[in-house]
Amino acid sequence: MTIPKIVEGAKSKGLDIVGTGDATQPDWLDHLSQNLERHSECYVHKGIHFIITTEIEDSESIHHLILLPDIEASRRLRNALRRHTSDIDGEWAGRPRVDLTAESLAEVVQDVDGLIGPAHAFTPYRSMFREGRYESLAACYGSQAKHVHFLELGLSADSTIADHISELHRLTYLTCSDAHSPSPLKLGREYVRFRMEKPSFEELRLAILKQDDRGPTLNVGLDPRLGKYYLSFCAGCRRTLIVEDGDKPPEFDDTNLYLHVASGRETDRLLTAIAARKVTCPACGKHLRLGVRDRALMIGGASTTGPDDRPPYLHMPPLLELIAVAFGIKSRNAKTVRTAYERLVSSLGTESTILTEVDCNEVSALYPKVGKMVEAYRCGRVAYQPGGGGRYGEVVRIPGLSER
Repeated sequence: MTIPKIVEGAKSKGLDIVGTGDATQPDWLDHLSQNLERHSECYVHKGIHFIITTEIEDSESIHHLILLPDIEASRRLRNALRRHTSDIDGEWAGRPRVDLTAESLAEVVQDVDGLIGPAHAFTPYRSMFREGRYESLAACYGSQAKHVHFLELGLSADSTIADHISELHRLTYLTCSDAHSPSPLKLGREYVRFRMEKPSFEELRLAILKQDDRGPTLNVGLDPRLGKYYLSFCAGCRRTLIVEDGDKPPEFDDTNLYLHVASGRETDRLLTAIAARKVTCPACGKHLRLGVRDRALMIGGASTTGPDDRPPYLHMPPLLELIAVAFGIKSRNAKTVRTAYERLVSSLGTESTILTEVDCNEVSALYPKVGKMVEAYRCGRVAYQPGGGGRYGEVVRIPGLSER
């Protein structure tokens, strides 16, 4: 990953602003200083704008996403953290572990004029809402919770899952790719569209705070049902939990466990009991564990109605993924897939434009099955086999294509 390579990928993807990531790592910070020019309150390289960002792990193994106004703020942050970590100058300084609570770390970020929020907030590991950790923003960040204005959903969650928790309704939800490659399969696989006057840290801050007619207008990301920890599961045999209405005794097959409840209140009691390790698997006798969806349900309740200003969340995979599936090709990097991708982008515009705006008939005119897939995802007509217990979910049906 280098700035020139990121810029190349961002242009075909249709990204206007990219987070640098790893801005506390000294070698990467030098690379940023050498490759980015400061223009009009933002950093630029060949037409693509950059916001200085990093991720930090606190003393409770919770990851936090940090947005900074400039490179100098990153240097100030490094200096402030130096006495709290041995990682600040090494290979792992891009995501250092610091001996600070979330509250204390947020105070440090405030002092350097940055913004902080929980990263991949619902993943089962190293997140704020993981089992056995926090059930509220206030409990995690203490007196600094009022200064937390965003939450990064991560690949495990979407707006619907997060909005089970009413405390989060005031926050802006970020969908980020966490890319370790400039490939269009990774870079911008999740992103946010903001209403802003110009690309700058201050404009982004206003948009995150939803002030002065700025704000998020669209989240785009993968469907969380494709994730490995969406459903609750057995810690032993890894069967996933399906909760159904009724009063039948527990059942199971090779893949799932089926527990039956008579009411929503009974569902709440079941999830609370699973969290307390009081529910065992009818197949193998091991304890059940909560998945991402059920963890959010347990914390917040069944209602998932978000605030009026919550933007739509579009479940949409990368274009290379759609092309490969449409062509029946396993490799997303096959020459045939790449050639089709380049033809679509050169003919119809950037990837993000194709997936969210271009008339599906125009896509179909070039590749009929790809056009049908884009339409199906836009309309929410894709059927899934949800993942859980370390098993990825799968797409099982896309209208217009044969059963998969």
